[in-house]
Amino acid sequence: MTTEEKYMQRCLQLAQNGLGTTYPNPLVGSVIVSEYDEIIGEGWHLKSGEPHAEVNAVRDAEKKGYDEDAFAKATIYVNLEPCSHTGKTPPCASMIVQKGFKKVVVGTLDPHDKVAGKGVALLKEAGIEFVVGVLENECNELNKRFFTFHRKQRPYIILKWAETSDGFIAPETKNEQKPVWIT
Repeated sequence: MTTEEKYMQRCLQLAQNGLGTTYPNPLVGSVIVSEYDEIIGEGWHLKSGEPHAEVNAVRDAEKKGYDEDAFAKATIYVNLEPCSHTGKTPPCASMIVQKGFKKVVVGTLDPHDKVAGKGVALLKEAGIEFVVGVLENECNELNKRFFTFHRKQRPYIILKWAETSDGFIAPETKNEQKPVWIT
């Protein structure tokens, strides 16, 4: 496992803390790593309408006494592309630029039409080094519901049923007999 994968795995762990509270937003975790390979800040998106993971990670680092000088030498990891538009909160990509981060590592791009590569473009314009696609499959899996909605304009659906080994879910009924259900 590479260093980037290790910290992205931590982002995914943090993101799961928002399960059930972030809808309609995705699950996002963020980790800030110092030039000395130490985690100096962590955060996740807690609830829709509240600060995103990147903001919470920066606030965590600032509470510990870190500032723009530390961020200028640090890498911020986030499992989903930082947002680039103002909704209920300001854009995270702009905050990352303002704080002066040296590098940004992104798990996967955001398919939302208001983001969709624009967050990464903001970082590029600012001259910030960035990497996209670290543990991309795992990042996509975590937010499969969000991605299905934005890519296919439909909900993510899970079907469940029981069947016999020969593929039936109930026996054929004859003469108005009550069927014997499998489950």
